[in-house]
Amino acid sequence: MIKTQKDIDKKLTLTITTPRGIKFVEKADLVVMRCIDGDLGVMPGHAPLSAVLGDGILRIFNNGVVSKLAVFGGVVDIRDRTVNIFTTIAQRPEEIDRERAERDKREAEELLEKSEEKQSRKLQVLLQRSLVRIEVSSHLDDTSYYDSEEEEKE
Repeated sequence: MIKTQKDIDKKLTLTITTPRGIKFVEKADLVVMRCIDGDLGVMPGHAPLSAVLGDGILRIFNNGVVSKLAVFGGVVDIRDRTVNIFTTIAQRPEEIDRERAERDKREAEELLEKSEEKQSRKLQVLLQRSLVRIEVSSHLDDTSYYDSEEEEKE
């Protein structure tokens, strides 16, 4: 299928920025992110909006392919077919140490069973982050993030 300029104009531009700079830029048909009060889906034409992000999986739908990133907190600003995410941590599947995430998950679950209430919340956050990393890392072979960057440069 040959894409026309009209098709490209219907896309969102997703940009993820961390303290180290721009981490990720991609065109998308739909972006679904975890906010502190639930999931938020954004398509072209979405009303302007700013929201606080929670810890969760960022899903990027593009031409029938779904890519996943682990995003932990931050803010999102949606304006004019642009989705700008500002976060401290955003991880692609290949950046996640799956063994470490599995180990952190087991440790958090074990400690939660024995923990006092004060530590319980901290361990729940650790457990949630481990689960997000495990889910995103399981999609390592689903798509290549670098192919689309190479195509844009050409």
